[in-house]
Amino acid sequence: MNRFPTFTVCAPGLEAITVGELAKIGVSGNPTHGGVNASMTMAQLMTANLRLRTATRVLVRVARFPADGFVTLAEGLAKIDWHPWLLEDTQVDVTVSSSQSKLYHTGAVQERVLDALGVGTVGPGQVVSVRIIRDEVTVSIDSSGEALHKRGYRQATAKAPIRETLAAALILASEWDRRRPLLDPFCGSGTIPIEAAMIARRMAPGRNRPFAFQRWPQFDAAAWTRVVAGADADVIDKMPVILGSDRDEGAITASRSNAVRAGVAPVFTHAALSEIVAPAPVGWLITNPPYGERVAGGDLRDLYDRWKSLMGEGAFAGWHLSLIAPHDALTRRLGHLDSALRTTNGGIDVDVLRRPQPETAAVPAV
Repeated sequence: MNRFPTFTVCAPGLEAITVGELAKIGVSGNPTHGGVNASMTMAQLMTANLRLRTATRVLVRVARFPADGFVTLAEGLAKIDWHPWLLEDTQVDVTVSSSQSKLYHTGAVQERVLDALGVGTVGPGQVVSVRIIRDEVTVSIDSSGEALHKRGYRQATAKAPIRETLAAALILASEWDRRRPLLDPFCGSGTIPIEAAMIARRMAPGRNRPFAFQRWPQFDAAAWTRVVAGADADVIDKMPVILGSDRDEGAITASRSNAVRAGVAPVFTHAALSEIVAPAPVGWLITNPPYGERVAGGDLRDLYDRWKSLMGEGAFAGWHLSLIAPHDALTRRLGHLDSALRTTNGGIDVDVLRRPQPETAAVPAV
């Protein structure tokens, strides 16, 4: 069974979660900044694209060689067999990055790569990535196409939406017990409840979108059908109570339409934080709250103080809390929170912050 080196790209900070996801599909990964190095079979590559919730894309490393000038660059490129990866009429988009290397002119490197391809035409399509660090060239083929956060369901958006891959990472990092209720009181376009419902029902996030590997000459349609059938067979109908609410009525409309496209059914309600009723004594409140960086508004301190009251002595006193936000004075108003991981959201440095369920609130699972 042929295997090839891969690099699964993810947002910095999510590497450990992505490693865990890869392990569940039988791939042993080595995390590094911004991704995971691994070795995959073609079936595993297909499965990774279909099933990974926190990855941005999966690259295949087709070549690695030293090059300190255009002569050695051309020699290394000439040894690459492009035919398994590119059809003759494929449009090719070559991206180049260079750091601490003699080949610093990325435009000139791109021209040499295009000359060496021998197949395809220039244009948006199959991405060939060339990365040069300290005169070491790595050439990769993108197997994903559009970034993997584009599941296909989120066509209606609210203000400052959280990326689907980050929402999934937040849910997974929360250690949510999938038998318990989950609530997002600032649900926006519904991404967190929808991703939670897909996780609970074991639905493959890439089920309703195409991938770049489907256009490769070596693509095995029968093998892909088996991979998809296996993912479909894992889906279950049972789902705990999953709720989303927002004070913006337009956001609730967007959430409901996105959920229909995703094939899941969280319950979305138009309500302010103070109007929300806890559906059970114990559950998980998981959210991407407003924190004054990307959403216009007034002073948020009163909102956070009311939120703390709900979590301390109110209806949600027995609930776990997980949120993604800057770990600053505003979030510290909620009390002591542990940082599970650090990443970025919309270019802002954020933490996944957690407050475990109080010990005194333990209730048997339902």
